Amino acid sequence: MKIVISILTIAVLAGAAALLWPQDKKNIAVDISINDNTGTTIKPTNLGAPIAIPALPKTAAQTATNTSAPATSIIKRDSNNQIEVDGRYTILGSGTELDPYRITWELLKSAYETMDLNGPRVTPPKRLEMLNGTYVQISGYLAPPLWGQETKELLVLFNRWDGCCIGLPPTPFDCIEAQLSAPMKLGAAHTISFGTIRGKFIVEPFKAGTFLIGLYRLEEAQTDETKSR
Repeated sequence: MKIVISILTIAVLAGAAALLWPQDKKNIAVDISINDNTGTTIKPTNLGAPIAIPALPKTAAQTATNTSAPATSIIKRDSNNQIEVDGRYTILGSGTELDPYRITWELLKSAYETMDLNGPRVTPPKRLEMLNGTYVQISGYLAPPLWGQETKELLVLFNRWDGCCIGLPPTPFDCIEAQLSAPMKLGAAHTISFGTIRGKFIVEPFKAGTFLIGLYRLEEAQTDETKSR
């Protein structure tokens, strides 16, 4: 898994660097925050008196983002073995090896609501913590960390990404590290593919310094190509 972790580290740090890279400083120093309740002042250099800008009201989306998720999740299970979580997500299955939970990327990506890519919030939502240690199934792009004849490691991605320039680099919220139960053969046509994978789901934040590098893992993972027939 060291290769997978190294690739994830490079991808996340590259994305973070782009966001945090300082912009060119002009002659006008600006300090505006849409989250402030007070007015904001723009101080032009050598252009006279400061100009007062009224504070912008918080939007509903900003208020929701700044609000911590509830300590517990609301879970409803019906007679068809269908689970409704927090009134937002539907999960099918029993969470066992023979009947894994069928989860969605929308559910996994919701971790951003209580977690920071670079910050102090590191606790996943309860609706994701409850999946820790269960068996899940999900469809996505299956990418080996390196080209070769076969691999026992995969990155499962929400977005297609070639590892360099084409596609969208993953974040910890839309990427799963997978350790396969048996080697999967690779070829030119299978360097990156779309498919379904299942395995034991682990929710465990992994940080490098202050940066969140990884969050989800699959152990004992199987795809249609690795599953015993």
